[in-house]
Amino acid sequence: MMTDLFAPYLAFDAGGIAIEGHDVEIDDCGATPLALLFHELATNAVKYGALSSLAGRVTISIQRAESGVLVVWRETGGPIIAEPPAKTGFGTRLAEISVVQQLGGRLHKAWDRDGLVVTISLDQERLARPES
Repeated sequence: MMTDLFAPYLAFDAGGIAIEGHDVEIDDCGATPLALLFHELATNAVKYGALSSLAGRVTISIQRAESGVLVVWRETGGPIIAEPPAKTGFGTRLAEISVVQQLGGRLHKAWDRDGLVVTISLDQERLARPES
C-alpha cells in the first residue's frame, strides 16, 4: 500500500505528511520507482521546502482515475518560493525518469509561491501485477 512508503519518515508520524484519498495497492513493480520519487520529494522538502519549517506540511492526495492513479503532492507552510530552482539534481532527474519510463506516468511540477505542487499521473497496471 502507498501509505507503507511513508512509514520511515518522522514527519509522517508527527503529522507533517498527510495522505488523503484512496490507498492504492502496489507491489515490487511499482514500489521501487515510487519509493525513489517520494524519497526525493521528501528529502527536498526537508532541505528546501515545507518540511524545512516547523509550520510546514505536505499533503498527498491519491485518487483513482479512469486511466490509472492521480497523485498530488502539495507543500504548504514552508519558505516562500520566488522562482523555480535554477537547476535540477541527479536524484530529481532519476525520479522523473522512473515515473515516466517504469510506471508509464507523467509528472508536472508547479512552483507556487506558497509551495511546490507535484501532479503525478500513473498507470495502475504498472503499479502492481493483476491478481490471478
